[in-house]
Amino acid sequence: MVKVGHGVATVEGGCGDARRDLWRVYDDLPICACVASATGVIRYVNGALRTHLGLADPDLLGRPLESFHGTGGGERPGLRALRDRNGAERWFAETIQPVDGPAGEALRLHLFTDVDAQVRREIALQGRVAQLDALFEILPVPTFIKDAQGVFTACNQAFERYTGLMREALLGKTSFAMMRSGVAQAHVEQDRLLLGTDAATRYEEAVPLADGNLRLIDLSKASYRDGLGAPGGIVGVVHDLTESQPYEARLEAILEQSPIGVSVSRRDDGRIVFVNTRFAELIGLSRDQLIGSRARDYYLDDHQRQRVLERLRGNGAVVNMEVQFKKADGSPFWTLFTVNQAVIQGAPVNLAWIYDYTERRNMEEALRDMASRDPLTGIHNRRSFMELARQQLARAHRFHEPLAVFVLDVDHFKKINDTYGHATGDDALRMVAGGCQAILREYDLLGRLGGEEFVVVLPGATADETRVVAERVRRNLARMAIPAPGTTFHLTTSIGIAGLEGASDTLEKAIHRADLALYRAKREGRNRVVVYEPGMQSV
Repeated sequence: MVKVGHGVATVEGGCGDARRDLWRVYDDLPICACVASATGVIRYVNGALRTHLGLADPDLLGRPLESFHGTGGGERPGLRALRDRNGAERWFAETIQPVDGPAGEALRLHLFTDVDAQVRREIALQGRVAQLDALFEILPVPTFIKDAQGVFTACNQAFERYTGLMREALLGKTSFAMMRSGVAQAHVEQDRLLLGTDAATRYEEAVPLADGNLRLIDLSKASYRDGLGAPGGIVGVVHDLTESQPYEARLEAILEQSPIGVSVSRRDDGRIVFVNTRFAELIGLSRDQLIGSRARDYYLDDHQRQRVLERLRGNGAVVNMEVQFKKADGSPFWTLFTVNQAVIQGAPVNLAWIYDYTERRNMEEALRDMASRDPLTGIHNRRSFMELARQQLARAHRFHEPLAVFVLDVDHFKKINDTYGHATGDDALRMVAGGCQAILREYDLLGRLGGEEFVVVLPGATADETRVVAERVRRNLARMAIPAPGTTFHLTTSIGIAGLEGASDTLEKAIHRADLALYRAKREGRNRVVVYEPGMQSV
């Protein structure tokens, strides 16, 4: 009888009966089976296997099982290709287990499950994958693949040659590991929009090279799905603009030679795609650091940027507008700014020129300052003072606010000049101007009317409030020690004050009233402050 236990078949009883019982058990199996010796000699073949091989027992028994093995296109663990008598091969999943034969001989039971259709589909699929791998590798166009998480999973030889990056430096990393954050974010945003769609996209962006530089490229991307229909990743193809767009290359060469700073930024997101060397020098960053950054980051004043945008929207261009930009260290500089809208390689861009206007503007401001300042004391001259004071007077009328004027005169100034010389007199006038500024508020106006006479406008102050300020000024000037050849001396001043009188009052009238109060101070002994009162006269 046959005894099967723990996966091992054994035979008990007489050899002939046991052998027939053993073979009968295997004949009932619906899958192909055979029993072979340890050396592979066939001792038994069941009906299913005989049918597949197309041979009867006499032609099978005693033959090596190996003689029916097919080539099968290479070794496949757990699989076996068997040839029938006509040489046709079929794939089986093979399981081998030991069995005890008659008289205790060690045999092996081979069980074969037909998996031919499945294996042949896998072989065909592997063949197609191998073809695609070979095609991917020999493509002359730089190509790469990312998974759904943005990790690079493959690139071809053309990509390595183009970028100089070897696969081991790229694969398993994301864009953020390969380039600056701003540039990487632009790629990631494009990938995010593309994943999960069956569309493709094409855009211009910078990619890193092995030497650390960035190169502007034309990039085509398409998403793909995995076997379950979920987003699988991105396939990208690189088109080198410097090779495929000779016109743009010539344009770039021309712009590079410009002595004026030039930048090109995309209109949709404001990212810079080109700058020349002069622009990089003005900002204080390398060209590679500027590529991918936003043009808005280099405006000093956001209000100025908004005015530029409004003109662009209204006129399509900005011509020689004075705009302040900032360098990488935050320091400002003035420019004459010109922007034109253009389309380059199909992309809407802003083409901008910036001319460093700082030195010229500083010179113009210095000239304006010289024209408005008293050359001796550095405070406002008469013309400049009157212009600014009228503005303050108009504001006081408009908002119904008080305003006061005081006129200051240095007592016995002619005696100072006669005693110590005109150079010392000039020094004294400079010290008087400085002594007044030390007491006055930042927005009070101080001017020199001429000679030793000064005038002050105090916005928002009444005549009585101005008296307090004027007294502080008088005392401060009286305490100053004026250097003279071989000695020092002190001076005194007389001050007359007049407040604003009604909506029809003028600056000239107010100064005249302050002059009348000044004459009263002189007549009363000098070194004092007098507020105008109705009826005061000059004599």
